[in-house]
Amino acid sequence: MAALAAAPESIPLPLSPTIAAPESIPLPLSPTIAAPESIPLPLSPPAVAEPAVADPPYRRPNSPPEHDEILHGGLTPEEEPWAARHDFLKECGYLLRPRYRPGWKPSWTTYNQLSRAEDGIVMSASKHLLDAIRISDSKPVYLKVVSKSSSEITITRLLGKGDLSKDPRNHAVPLLDILEDVDDPEHAILVLPLLRRLDSPGLASIREGVALIEQTLEGLAFLHEHSVAHRDSAWGNIMMDARAMFPEGWHPQGYERKPDGQLIKNSSPSRTAVGGVRYFFIDFGLSSLREDSTVGFSGQERAPELSYDVPYDPYKLDVYVLGMAYKQLLVDLNSGVDFVKPLIAYMTLEAPEDRPTAAEAVERFQLIRSTMTETQLSQRLWPLKPEWIGIRIIKDAYYRYCDRRWTKKPKKELEPFV
Repeated sequence: MAALAAAPESIPLPLSPTIAAPESIPLPLSPTIAAPESIPLPLSPPAVAEPAVADPPYRRPNSPPEHDEILHGGLTPEEEPWAARHDFLKECGYLLRPRYRPGWKPSWTTYNQLSRAEDGIVMSASKHLLDAIRISDSKPVYLKVVSKSSSEITITRLLGKGDLSKDPRNHAVPLLDILEDVDDPEHAILVLPLLRRLDSPGLASIREGVALIEQTLEGLAFLHEHSVAHRDSAWGNIMMDARAMFPEGWHPQGYERKPDGQLIKNSSPSRTAVGGVRYFFIDFGLSSLREDSTVGFSGQERAPELSYDVPYDPYKLDVYVLGMAYKQLLVDLNSGVDFVKPLIAYMTLEAPEDRPTAAEAVERFQLIRSTMTETQLSQRLWPLKPEWIGIRIIKDAYYRYCDRRWTKKPKKELEPFV
């Protein structure tokens, strides 16, 4: 019985042929099925595969094809109209950079060279703006195309030339020239000085913040005194004359570069170190002249009263927008700036009728300024990110030491733009 029980394990039972056949004996395939695999059909001569072509040396790796023309020396669509104006501008006394001159050929042959080439720097601002050189004295200027139907020409001329331009309270951008192109009768070109962004570099101390507030409030009150409402007095439309901070200049389309396109190195520019800078309001494209009420929803700052239908006071709008600029430049970026918070709250009241006029805001800040000590003014602006107390003490002491030295130095007077 034991032998019989072991038989199934040691002597495998034969499998049924019908079961093993599908696994061990392949079934014959139909010739019609096997033919496409075993008997190739006649084909046309195979195409010769083209060798892979690497990106051209002037092209950024994996860049979109539409960038090739620019990287290889083409102009952007926004630049082409400026290149077409080259001869006209030269006749008027203004020379565009080599990139926009007739017959220009790129100075680079590889992408790495392009990144360091001055003529590889394209327009970075609005298509209506481009830099140039005034041929008479080799000074950099900015050219702005504006519609002749716009009030910008009238207002910029009123504030930027003549007797008003000589008033020290006037912080409107100076107007150097107005060009009228016979080939474009609907537009004129304003010639303006080259200025620098307000946040390049940012404010470093309470003294610098106070100077910004004093000048811009004074400038806004001056505009309103002459019946001009800016209507977009945001911080993006306030620029500074930074020539003293950057004696070698800077590239108009790249603030981190010199005019020749090379990087600015080993530079820690300070407003206080050069005796301060002068601030200017720019861009009067939305401005109004002798209008006590207006409508519209344009501008960089969304004030509560903006409306397409309900008229509002453009002068009170200016006060609100400038107050918000102080908040964004000082309170939103720094701690320890409590001195300016009451002024901001006063200027940004929700109801326009409750806000001060620009002249009243000037008086309010003069009271605040009169209570501030020299120690307060020399305080560096603290970042919002907490600092270790030991590091803060060291940085504060060092900055106060520098501030004392800087404020004792005589201020270098700059040549006037005009």
